[in-house]
Amino acid sequence: MTSFGPDLHVFIIRARREPREIAAPPEWRFWVEHHPGGEQRNFRDFPAVLGFIGLYLTEPGVREARQEEQ
Repeated sequence: MTSFGPDLHVFIIRARREPREIAAPPEWRFWVEHHPGGEQRNFRDFPAVLGFIGLYLTEPGVREARQEEQ
């Protein structure tokens, strides 16, 4: 069994196309959960999902600096 460590990141991504109440095409909604940290975020566009995941795939300390910028 693989254990979590500082270099292992698991993301659960849920995607759903939701109907809109106005006469417009459905919108995609994404729910992303990072493990083992448990941080959860919601997004409306996939590039934002990739940006969130990218925060974890950087050198140590960079993630904290990027979060402070947001």
